[in-house]
Amino acid sequence: MRQLVMISHRERSPGALAHGAAKSSDIARVRRDLGAAELGAARELQRAAARHRRDVSRRLDARPEPRGR
Repeated sequence: MRQLVMISHRERSPGALAHGAAKSSDIARVRRDLGAAELGAARELQRAAARHRRDVSRRLDARPEPRGR
């Protein structure tokens, strides 16, 4: 699974950060990247929920039948 990591600005050289004001292409790229990251996170959550449902179902099926009193 791919993990997203936030980069600290302290890890980059000042020249790498000082490139001027954001251009419309920069904003479009960030929106596109963010949309892809959100979609990936949503899909991962759906897969995790499906795994959870499957695991719970298996555990419930494996339980012994309750005895009558």
